[in-house]
Amino acid sequence: MDKILNQKIEKLDHFGRGIIKKDNDIIFVENALPNDIVDIEITKSKKNIKEAKVINYIERSNIFKDSICPYSNTCGGCNIINLLYQEQLSYKKTKVQELIDKMLKIDIKVKDIISSNQEYNYRNKITIHGDNNKIGLYKKKSNDIVEINECKLVNEKINEILKRIKSYQENNKCQINDLVIKTTSLNESMISIYGSMDYEHFKKEFNDVKVIIINNQVITKDKYIKERLLDKEFYISNHSFFQVNMNTTNLLYQKVIDLIKDKDYETCLDLYCGTGTITILVSDYINKVYGIEVVEDAISDANRNKELNNKENIEFILGKTEDHIHKFKDIDLVIVDPPREGLDKTTKENIKRIKSKTIVYVSCDPSTLMRDLNDLKEEYDIKEISICDMFPNTYHVESIALLEIKP
Repeated sequence: MDKILNQKIEKLDHFGRGIIKKDNDIIFVENALPNDIVDIEITKSKKNIKEAKVINYIERSNIFKDSICPYSNTCGGCNIINLLYQEQLSYKKTKVQELIDKMLKIDIKVKDIISSNQEYNYRNKITIHGDNNKIGLYKKKSNDIVEINECKLVNEKINEILKRIKSYQENNKCQINDLVIKTTSLNESMISIYGSMDYEHFKKEFNDVKVIIINNQVITKDKYIKERLLDKEFYISNHSFFQVNMNTTNLLYQKVIDLIKDKDYETCLDLYCGTGTITILVSDYINKVYGIEVVEDAISDANRNKELNNKENIEFILGKTEDHIHKFKDIDLVIVDPPREGLDKTTKENIKRIKSKTIVYVSCDPSTLMRDLNDLKEEYDIKEISICDMFPNTYHVESIALLEIKP
C-alpha cells in the first residue's frame, strides 16, 4: 500500500480517528491526534475515502498523553486513551454539537458536561473471549484474541478475579470459551463462564464469588448480585443489562431526576426500562409509572427491584415497546433510554400521538438521538441537550435531551 510522509492530523472524526485532507481525499488514521505530524501507510482505499495506519510519529501533539495500557493499540477498546482527559470531554462536546448543527439545524448549544469521577478502573463488567489456551479481548476489527493480564478500564476486583481465572485455567488445563465478570459497589461479584471444567472444583476455588454460572447453569445458592444507585438498591442477574460505570450513572440519573422532580406529573411511561432503574428512581415524584422492556430476564429483575424498594405505584410490561405503546394515552411524562439504534418509526408516531407534556431522552448514540429529535421537533421544543461521559478513554458519549410539548 502507498506511504504518505510528513502529514499533519487536522481533527478527530466521530469514531476517534485522526483526519487528513489531501488533494481530494479524506484519510482516516487510527491512533492519531489533532496536530500530530506523522508518516502513514494506506490500508484501505475506496474512491476519495482512505484508511491508514501510522508508521512513524514525527511530532506528537501537545494534547497527547502516554497510554497506561500495554494493549490499547491492539485491542481497540480505548480509542482515545492517548488524549488528555479534559480534551476528551472537549472532543465529545464538539462531536455532539456538530451533530446538533448538522442534523437538527436549530440554535441550541450543549448545556452541561457531566464528567466521570474516574478516568480509569470505572467499569463494573468485562467480557472475555477464549481460543484454545488463550483468553483475552478481541483485537480491533477481528476475532483474534489479545491476551491480557488486566484491563485499565475495569475495577480492581474484576482484574483480580480475571488473574485468578487465568491461573486456574493454566493449572487445571480447562477450556474457557467466553467469560463475563460483573461486580458491584456493594462488593458483590458474578462470574458467568462457558467452557469445559469441573463445576464443583471451580465453585470451591471461587467460593468468595456470590454468583457463579457455568454454561448457563447457576451453581451457587444466589442467582443475583445487588447494586446501589442513589438511595435505591437493585438486583442484577446474568443476562440483564445494567450500566457499567456506577459513579457516572449516579450523576446521569440525578440529572434525569432534576429535570422532572419539580414538575407536577401524574403519570410516566418509561420505555426500554431494563431492570427498572430509572422507573424506580422517578417513581418517588410521580403517582403512576409504567415501564416497558423486551428482555424477559430484565423484567423479572425489574419486578424484584420493585419489591426490594417497596414500590406499589409501578407496573412493568414485558414486550417490545412498539407492540405496547399504542395502549397508552393521557401520559404526562415519557422517558426513553433506547438501544444504540434509537427509536423506531411506530414508537415515534405513538409518542407524538400521546402528546405528553415532557420527554426525557437518554441516549448512548448521539447520531440516532439527533435523528429522533429531528422527527419530534415539530411537536416538541428541544429545551436542552447535555452530555455525560460514561465511557472515558473511548469515543462513546451519553446524551440527555429535555423536550417540552409546544403550546
